Amino acid sequence: MQPMALDGIRVVDLAGTVATGYCAKLFADYGASVTNLEPDGGFPTRSLSPFMPGAGGMSAMHAYLHTNKRSVLRGADDARIIGAADLVLDDGSDTDAEHIQGVRSSISWFGLDGPLAGATGSDAQCFAMNAMLRNIGRVEGPPMIPTGYQAQVVGGATAFIGSMIQVLAGELGNRTEPVHIETSIYESALCFTEVGMVGFHNSGAEAPRMGINRYPPTYPLGVFPCRDGWLGVTVLTPSQWHSFCDLLGMQELADVPLFQSAIGRLQGLEIIEPQMCAALLEQSAEELFYNAQNRRVPLARVPTMEELFGVDQFLERQAFSDATLPDGATLKVPSVPFRLFDTPPNFGGPVAALGEHGEYGG
Repeated sequence: MQPMALDGIRVVDLAGTVATGYCAKLFADYGASVTNLEPDGGFPTRSLSPFMPGAGGMSAMHAYLHTNKRSVLRGADDARIIGAADLVLDDGSDTDAEHIQGVRSSISWFGLDGPLAGATGSDAQCFAMNAMLRNIGRVEGPPMIPTGYQAQVVGGATAFIGSMIQVLAGELGNRTEPVHIETSIYESALCFTEVGMVGFHNSGAEAPRMGINRYPPTYPLGVFPCRDGWLGVTVLTPSQWHSFCDLLGMQELADVPLFQSAIGRLQGLEIIEPQMCAALLEQSAEELFYNAQNRRVPLARVPTMEELFGVDQFLERQAFSDATLPDGATLKVPSVPFRLFDTPPNFGGPVAALGEHGEYGG
């Protein structure tokens, strides 16, 4: 068998949150032995909807996060399992920390110190606090709140970086004592922050919400319907604007002095938007995407859920792979987001039933 990058690394997840699950998934995808040390009721991720038919109604999110991992029920052998691990993941509250001999990596909503230490959070709360939501949605009413677990996934990815550094330090002999690192999901989610929050902090000027597909100071920017699909549009430079107008047959707008800057186009959106939207509805999203690539205009094809698994570049890059559920059914899940080629990752893999590996085997 071809060697894997993290062969021999032992990881134990004590918390079973989305964040610890994603961090451990990146280790497992590259060959580390990852053990989920679960309570009798299973990890919290087992209760996240949607649920798959069969397999006891397994959570699809749990299946995505936990391919190629072992499931062991907590019991008398916990101390030995934890003590033998190179890396132990928790949410900062686990009482078994005294058994850790390697790296302890705690991933919590707001970190282990500070005014919000120990507070329970949510993805939506993180987005609201970093001002990501402020300008998203219609002018009237509340902002739009993204669904899913983006903040927790980013928190897990951030923790993976720090945890990997400490694990490798131990492997190379540069760390000889146990170490405790921590990751705040909220602070990790600051990477989503728009410049508006920084501007408000500096000036006190509160930018108004301008509506769907309007994100100052850039225009046009957003996802728009086409004749046969959806297209992500980002037009920044004057050359991109000229090429975009040529693509859509809007040459009469290309040389308007006000429209040579993104902020100028935003000021003239009542002129631009009706023509642009009408022109997009007459053309194919896929054809526009490829034509724009040739003209160096950053347009992006935005597939629907039905189209997602047939996108040519996703197929070429093996962006999705199969998670195999305990009953033998399969579920398409995203593959590991970064690739090593001499020691490639697992693409998909089996998902353990609760307590399937009752005896820890290393």
